[in-house]
Amino acid sequence: MTSGTGIDDMCSKVNSYLPELSRFFSARSLALTRTKSTATLFTNWTKEYRLSLNIHVDGIPIATVNNPKILGVTFDSLHSFTPHTTAIVTKVQSRNKILKSLAGSTWGKDKETLLATYKAIGRPVVNYAPPVWSPGCSDTQQKKLQTCQNTAFRTATGCLLMSPMIHLHSEAIMLPIKEHNELLTKQFLLGCFRRNHLCSHLLEAEPPPRYIKRSLLQYVDELNPYTDQTADANSFRHALNAIHSGAINTFIDSLPVNGVLGTKPPPIADEELELPRETGVTLAQLRSGYCSRLNSYLSRLNPDIQNTCPACNESPHDSNHLFVCPMNPTHLTPLSLWSNPVETARFLGLPLDDFDDN
Repeated sequence: MTSGTGIDDMCSKVNSYLPELSRFFSARSLALTRTKSTATLFTNWTKEYRLSLNIHVDGIPIATVNNPKILGVTFDSLHSFTPHTTAIVTKVQSRNKILKSLAGSTWGKDKETLLATYKAIGRPVVNYAPPVWSPGCSDTQQKKLQTCQNTAFRTATGCLLMSPMIHLHSEAIMLPIKEHNELLTKQFLLGCFRRNHLCSHLLEAEPPPRYIKRSLLQYVDELNPYTDQTADANSFRHALNAIHSGAINTFIDSLPVNGVLGTKPPPIADEELELPRETGVTLAQLRSGYCSRLNSYLSRLNPDIQNTCPACNESPHDSNHLFVCPMNPTHLTPLSLWSNPVETARFLGLPLDDFDDN
């Protein structure tokens, strides 16, 4: 590895070193294999992206590769990490098909089982080695990754395509991709402040004359309150937990008001865990404001459907109207969709299974 401003000079430096490396291997009955060796140029100039490097092993040129894969991370010459995020999207999409095969909107596994499955087979893919690639990943690529997670959450919760992304994460109780990878990157960077950490040299390096690409070092200033808590294991663990809690609280504070409640949504009562899949899906859809039981939603799909209540003919026929309809009075409120899901399901005539027997 070498750096510089002239490609020919850098190739010469590498070529002068490779014979020494080859002798080192030969003395240990090893060989520097040309077919297993590649060269990559990392640059910020697009005109240099397609150049072939004049690098040889034992007089034989080795291939120039623009997208080498090292320990599961696909690099690229321009350090945009677009090939890596493209590979992640492909993997997560295939795993999302597994989720879809486990449940539909009216059958299959419950939300918690599907989310646990996503955590096991999907999220580890997008959370792999984020300190390497996530800081330099563009917003466009981040959105592609987020779309994959949104698809998984829609499958797990049964929410419709119109449901806001924030509502999906509120139902799933998970951070978005970008925020989660930032959290993991900060926790890794804090570990670099520990004595004898393998990557502590990153903090000791001289800053470049100008920053062209974003890296994990951009979070150093944010970690100043925790850098004095890395001396022992207990303090370090508390610092990691503090960073985690800070990311969660920041995300919760940034949540917009729920369209149904007109305020930030509360946690969903645990008793919803006992409800059948079909009922849980309907409640999740009603909490989002987009549900096939509402004419306010159906009228957006079919202009022939009027956005009026079929019982009292009042408009709009949305989630809030279900609790104020004069033809079906109740003491429940829209908040009951979160705080009292069993009683709300009974009021709406949704299947209750075991609750019906009680």
